[in-house]
Amino acid sequence: MAKTSKNTSKNEVREVRPTDYQPQPGNKAILSLADFSDDNLFGELRRRGYNGELRLVKVINV
Repeated sequence: MAKTSKNTSKNEVREVRPTDYQPQPGNKAILSLADFSDDNLFGELRRRGYNGELRLVKVINV
């Protein structure tokens, strides 16, 4: 016996979003670690449950 596979169709996509769907206008933020201060990064790690040692090391090249 051959199994019939389910085909994904455009009807399934339309059930999630209407055909005339338009995404909201605006800028999509692309963030990097350089966008945050050291205190913000350390605070976020603590809020997420990190309990290890955090050290701040700054390197200055002359």
